Amino acid sequence: MAQKQSSLRVALGALSSRDYRRFAMSLWLTSMGVQLLQTAIFWQVYVLTGSALLLGFTGLARAVPHMILSMVGGVLADRLDRVRLIQAGQIGNAVLVVALAYLTFTGQVEVWHLYVVTFLNAAFTALTQPARTALIPALIEPGRLVNAIALNATIGQFAQIAGPALAGVAIAKLDLGPVYLINGALYIAAMLSITGIRVPLARPQAEDSPWRSFMEGLDFVRTKPVILSLLLLDVAATFFGSYRALLPVFAESLGVGATGFGLLSAAPGIGALLGATLMLSLGDVAYKGLYTVFGVLAYCVALVALAISPWFTLALVASALLGTTNSVQMIPRNTVILTISPNALRGRVESFRSMLAGGAPPLGYLLSGVLAAALTPALALVIGAVACASMVGGISLWSRELRDKTLGSNVPEVLAADA
Repeated sequence: MAQKQSSLRVALGALSSRDYRRFAMSLWLTSMGVQLLQTAIFWQVYVLTGSALLLGFTGLARAVPHMILSMVGGVLADRLDRVRLIQAGQIGNAVLVVALAYLTFTGQVEVWHLYVVTFLNAAFTALTQPARTALIPALIEPGRLVNAIALNATIGQFAQIAGPALAGVAIAKLDLGPVYLINGALYIAAMLSITGIRVPLARPQAEDSPWRSFMEGLDFVRTKPVILSLLLLDVAATFFGSYRALLPVFAESLGVGATGFGLLSAAPGIGALLGATLMLSLGDVAYKGLYTVFGVLAYCVALVALAISPWFTLALVASALLGTTNSVQMIPRNTVILTISPNALRGRVESFRSMLAGGAPPLGYLLSGVLAAALTPALALVIGAVACASMVGGISLWSRELRDKTLGSNVPEVLAADA
């Protein structure tokens, strides 16, 4: 019993920091808001149009801001108060979803409104996500970065479970307008949760222009090829392996409606929670690069299982496995990137990750929508899985550093050097 309690204390060690607890609460509320909004918009677009292709265009609306603004967000994260920057984005999102609720309640909402809201929501996320991730090392003790990243993943997956499930039930019972109002309340609560967090500013030298600041971050990434390799592994899964925009189509073909759609959307969160729990229990693992490689390959297998599933239960299991495998590859990948990035550059380095992580999945939604419209939804996912696995194989052969046993394992020393 004592050993189990000790293991639990280690797993939840980052929560010993008051500021991290506030950050974690804000992260959970924000993640819930994101999941509610994305699930509701997917469903509303499909109800209004019945088109897999137009569902895919929500991906384009989400991808463009991430591709353009994430790097701006990285520069801002290294020049401004990161907490205030995050709060500004949360207020913007709250105003946005309340406006969408009004349009929905009054019956004035059209598909282009949903694309605009998706675009602006993605813009706020792109501008604030680098600050959110770069803030983490300043909130915890040296040596607990892996723990904090795993907890962040766990929090996000709780939201991915609860958010879509809540959205599915709320859409079925209350309709879409109340869902958007709940969404707005979550963003306001998230903004209030991080009030009081105080961390040192990572300001650039006074003579640095924003452009020079951006180029400094780009130059650092160029000197670390392993960062590029890890980012491309994520792109392989999130671009070629995007599936969420097609879940309304699968829900309809399986005859499970809005509630079933909510469950299919929540299942990856359940699986990801299991994956994050596994990584928490393993601690600071060796061979983080190989965990990432094999995690993405397993993701491809789960994607094929979802594509060919003739039963709702099997589709739920496959969706859950997509979440599990994503956690297994994501936690070690992000740990490596944060570990080898100095504090003064973390916002900009994170902006490159955020640009790809935020831009690739929505572009993948568009790709899957186009393929589903031209072929079938199932064939679209199978083609994506094959392309993903092929890209992973090529990256693995090219990057020897991914096979390094100690990659990203010197967390305490790096964080101590930043202090």
